[in-house]
Amino acid sequence: MKYIAHRGLSSKAPENTIPAFELAAKEQRYFGIECDVQTTKDNQFVIFHDDDLQRMAKAKVKIKDLTYEELLGYTISKGNGIKKNPGSKIPLLLDYLEICSFHNKTAVIEIKKLNDITMLTDLIDLLDNYPSLSVIIISFNMNYLKYLRAITQIELHYLSDSISDSEIYDARVNQLGLSLKKDIVNKSFINRLKKEGFKIAIYTVNDLKDAIKFQNLGIDYLTTDKL
Repeated sequence: MKYIAHRGLSSKAPENTIPAFELAAKEQRYFGIECDVQTTKDNQFVIFHDDDLQRMAKAKVKIKDLTYEELLGYTISKGNGIKKNPGSKIPLLLDYLEICSFHNKTAVIEIKKLNDITMLTDLIDLLDNYPSLSVIIISFNMNYLKYLRAITQIELHYLSDSISDSEIYDARVNQLGLSLKKDIVNKSFINRLKKEGFKIAIYTVNDLKDAIKFQNLGIDYLTTDKL
């Protein structure tokens, strides 16, 4: 079972920031580093989880309504280890890719929301600039993943916190792995999915006993804030 650092090492530095990614990159135990990607008003790929800046930067503005230059006017003001990491800005996807590439970590990229689905072609073009970088793309949006599967053989995972049989069918047809919330799986369900040939990731696990349990079930990837 391979460990993935959730939004970087988000237990030590504010999530989805350069410090969080750099801390995770220096830890040998992490196979990959996860991030959240969306687009700005001027179609820049940036890394941020929420639609707006309220939780992390105390501003009631949305990412999609700001240009990247405007976004740089805001500073991350909350998160674990904020006092040790003041002044962090919302990074470009490019910044994260450089870190993953330099440290030989798998880039686990969650696509949150794009201005247009065709921007996924631009994303693949960007990733093509890193031919030696291992990449997994994940999303709650099945249409994004179907679009991607039509243009790339990159490993793709469907994210779900309540998966249906029809979604499992779509995942199988489109050769997607499954990234599932830890609360919705059990041994028999995992056994069924493994027999059907799925790669399975579990999120977000921060208890060592749970991690051992999932390892014993044959889970492929485990996303964590701190383990």
